[in-house]
Amino acid sequence: MESGRYRNNSNDISFRALYTSEKIQISNSIAYSLTNVPRNDVSNALTYSDTMLPATESFTKSSSKDWALKYSGEYFFMLSKQAGLKFDANYTYGHNDLNSDYTAHNDLSIINDAKEYIHKLSVYLHLNWNPDKANQFFTNFGVQHDWNTINYYGNSPSEQKYDVGIYFLGQNYKHVFNNRWNVGASLAWIWETNRISGVNADNNFPQTNINATWSPTDKHQLYMTANYGSMVPSLSQKSSNMLQQDELMWYRGTPDLKDYKYTNALLSYTWLPNNRWQLSADAYFSLIKNRIVPIYSPTGPNGTMSRQYFNGGNYFSNYIGASATGKFFGGKLVGKLRPQFWIRRTTGEYAWNNNQLTCTAQLNYYFGNFYIFGWYMTPSKFQQNHSGIIRKSPSKYQIEIGWGKNGWNISASAYNFVHTSWEDIRETLTSEYYSLDRTAFGTQYHARYAISVTHTIGYGKKVQRKNEISGSGTAGSAILK
Repeated sequence: MESGRYRNNSNDISFRALYTSEKIQISNSIAYSLTNVPRNDVSNALTYSDTMLPATESFTKSSSKDWALKYSGEYFFMLSKQAGLKFDANYTYGHNDLNSDYTAHNDLSIINDAKEYIHKLSVYLHLNWNPDKANQFFTNFGVQHDWNTINYYGNSPSEQKYDVGIYFLGQNYKHVFNNRWNVGASLAWIWETNRISGVNADNNFPQTNINATWSPTDKHQLYMTANYGSMVPSLSQKSSNMLQQDELMWYRGTPDLKDYKYTNALLSYTWLPNNRWQLSADAYFSLIKNRIVPIYSPTGPNGTMSRQYFNGGNYFSNYIGASATGKFFGGKLVGKLRPQFWIRRTTGEYAWNNNQLTCTAQLNYYFGNFYIFGWYMTPSKFQQNHSGIIRKSPSKYQIEIGWGKNGWNISASAYNFVHTSWEDIRETLTSEYYSLDRTAFGTQYHARYAISVTHTIGYGKKVQRKNEISGSGTAGSAILK
């Protein structure tokens, strides 16, 4: 990259009304969110190892504008001392614009513009029944439906329509034994419908969970949970459209992508020897089967490269970890240390093995109305879940000092304060027809400083702190990227 210019504006406006009584709790909120990137321009110099292709300069000019209007309602009714009903309803109407103009050689111009209209509706019903202290039942029913219409303009004009629905019915059960044992299990069945630009695909699959907690004494606890189910590909991955990225690369989605299975399990042990220390150890296993990855092949127009999504290969991610938390000076100083040993392995197109030790340290100190907070995280290296790209990132750390009283909160923080490099991450990819070694530069890991001043004004009936309303963000997109 020779030069770049970027600007981002975000705005959120939200309103919420709450009603609370002994047997009824109601929350209604309306939010409007706007994210506008009026400029994201990059100038590149590109040199090819093949002498048949001349060195070039390229310029990408892009912008985007996303906005969404959201409604969210939560209703809880206490039916009796043993039963309660909760009803959640959400609706989002959004509009996303994406514009990109790639120019090279002075005779190549690739324009990809897209306008997207989004409707998202979800309704959930939760019924809980506790006939006695030992037995708890939870019944869940839900509907999620997305309607997306995308109009592509420029070099690859088309219209794409998405009508995707997910419906589920589930039952949870929990049993408590003498306040020392409790076990739980859940089974849900999910029905999925896909109508994507004339391609229809329906599916149904189970989601299961089992969990148990054993506390032989007040100082010891053993916990276990395990999950099995399926995950649904994103709408953009299923797009049937085909777009050109630059002079060498085309990309497209795959409408007939299959859902991929996942299995994970966690076993943890916690020991509280006294009021000062808390010690724990845990082990985690995760398997994504038949994951979704992009495949690169020289099957694009005129022998160029093509990137398309396929199901293939498994992703294993496991770790063994430990945590130690200590309190000193009457609880004013709290320190935490957590090392983790990772074992990762992938199969298929991007087979890879890696073992890694990571560590996180955290420290909090409170004195009067002041506090000091700091944390440190070691570098990381991993292959992304749904890509063959191996990502490396440097260490991260932060220190913050703050003060709060009478509704005022003032803080100053320094992030990566001795890191002078602008290098954010390094990514590598190795495949049969296409490989990359890419270094991204930016502000994510560079030294950064921030000052924050907030004041909360309360009036009328007292409300619960730390439950202030906030922006809800824009709607997810099905635009092919």
